[in-house]
Amino acid sequence: MIVGAAALCLAAGAAARAAHRAPAKAEAAHAAPAPEARPPERSAEAPFHGLLAVGEAEARTRLGPPDLARIEGSGAMWTYRLPDCALFVFLRAADGQPLKVSGAAAGPRRRGQSPPPVNQCLAEALDRQPGPAPRG
Repeated sequence: MIVGAAALCLAAGAAARAAHRAPAKAEAAHAAPAPEARPPERSAEAPFHGLLAVGEAEARTRLGPPDLARIEGSGAMWTYRLPDCALFVFLRAADGQPLKVSGAAAGPRRRGQSPPPVNQCLAEALDRQPGPAPRG
């Protein structure tokens, strides 16, 4: 008998919760439509100066040969020592495909300095290398 009473209480509670939710669903159906999502605003500078996802050959053409290149497994990292920063370019080969730029980071050139923004460091690398105009 106690089990039956507990089941009856649970069923009554579930029914009360369902009844409480029903008006909310009806109100939502008559509510004003959500505002249209706007695409994110683009900055004046394209991230990574358009280098993201370009192939190894194009990246080397635009940036020049790295000062240090390290390849491990399906990835690589190129280091450029520039006057005001150290640029790290990351490349990755997915599923047997050729290496493509997957990201970049900037580091300080001298101990104790703050690193510049990555796009600023990339601009310095692109400015020193004659090559095609950056995509953006």
